[in-house]
Amino acid sequence: RAALISVSAWLPVPLLLGLRLIGRRPRRALLTMASTTVTASGLVAVLVFHATANQRIAGGGSGLNNPVYDRVEQVLLILTVALIALAALNAVFTAWATVLDTRRPSALARSLGATPQQISAGLSLAQLLPALPGALLGIPLGVGLFEVASGGGLVAIPPAWWLAVAVLGILAGLAAATSIPARIGARHPVAEVLQAELA
Repeated sequence: RAALISVSAWLPVPLLLGLRLIGRRPRRALLTMASTTVTASGLVAVLVFHATANQRIAGGGSGLNNPVYDRVEQVLLILTVALIALAALNAVFTAWATVLDTRRPSALARSLGATPQQISAGLSLAQLLPALPGALLGIPLGVGLFEVASGGGLVAIPPAWWLAVAVLGILAGLAAATSIPARIGARHPVAEVLQAELA
């Protein structure tokens, strides 16, 4: 404990609050990680499909006007939009549950000098920190998912920058989805929250 305290003394306040929330609610962090992994796997599988289709088209295996590819792209677009919408809703509700669970600790942190911006950033970091390994884990799982779905056929790995944009996009979307509940939760008056806990 002494070593942890000495290390934590050098951490920025939002990161310290975010790590504390993860430590207090590890199951919620695992849920965030699993949800992000599923979303990233789906998006990477779509990117692998496009990379494979582009490789086959460039190699002369299929024409650009192949109706099968057009239909698959339409279905994948619908599934991608639904997957992103579900991930965003999950992120908002998880962040809101975290805000409700941590009203008193957040109020105590504010009474000890933390600003509402630091509390809000800490709540968002509590979602983003477990989401990062989930997004990275989604890359090999997405490639494997496409390999299984394609029956072991030719699979083209997307360019690294496609995958980097997908991971950063997922994290940016998660940060945007969690920032609204986090800001709302950080604005509650400290005295009101503490009096409600004592009542």
